[in-house]
Amino acid sequence: MSDTPANATDPVQRLLTLGQPEELRVNDWPDYSTVHGLTEAHIPALIAMAGDLALHAIEDEASAPAWGPTHAWRALGQLGAVAAVEPLLKLLAQDFEDGSVPGLDEDLSDVCGLIGPAAIPTLQAFIDDPDTAPECAGYVTAALAKIADRHPDQRESCVAYLTSLLTADPERDMEIQSWAVSSLLDVKAVESIDAIRAAFARDAIDITYAGDLEDVEIDLGLRDMRDTPPPDYDALMEAFGDDEYDDGPTEPIRTAPKIGRNEPCPCGSGKKYKKCCLVAA
Repeated sequence: MSDTPANATDPVQRLLTLGQPEELRVNDWPDYSTVHGLTEAHIPALIAMAGDLALHAIEDEASAPAWGPTHAWRALGQLGAVAAVEPLLKLLAQDFEDGSVPGLDEDLSDVCGLIGPAAIPTLQAFIDDPDTAPECAGYVTAALAKIADRHPDQRESCVAYLTSLLTADPERDMEIQSWAVSSLLDVKAVESIDAIRAAFARDAIDITYAGDLEDVEIDLGLRDMRDTPPPDYDALMEAFGDDEYDDGPTEPIRTAPKIGRNEPCPCGSGKKYKKCCLVAA
């Protein structure tokens, strides 16, 4: 933890004493600036704490320092720290590779949503980078959806970019295209339905992410009910294997549109909705 502040009076250092946060939804996060005295001057130290692998390696959830990075990246989001976007994306890529940054996947889209439009170029460059693992690149599309939701003036450009992931390259990885459809549903992008239908027509979409085309059309309000029996999603998810599903970014169909797939499960388990009650549903 050599990169974290050593001064016990430093508000960044005090984040190591807060322990597991009770606030799951972004709107319930404490105001780190008001409550803990964090300012823009603390951004470099917060970035260092967010990426401190020694803290991430603490396996005891009862250990307060283990939660320091979580508080750090949430504070960075509230401070609108554009400088944190690239380091956090690198951490996410590392987590997808070896699982060494627990919890970042649960918060990244909300953190970027708080940072806002200034994060968009870095997010898009990360997705477009051929060296970014497809499953990781696809995951980041959810951050663009969060920005579009919080900043309606950015919705059109975010939707256009997400739609381009379905049309610019017909051979684009299924993982990215499936995430793009999921993220377009999050912002109710009815205007993208033609591109979505075309992607389904060329079998470019994994239906365990957001359902099949009929489910998508229902989600977008374009149809009231199915014309065909629904796929057996339970069997499809079982085919992936419990371990692969629990550890990976695979998403099942949404059955409760008011709860985002990446939001904390309302049952209070602390898991993301898509990895908890949505599976049971």
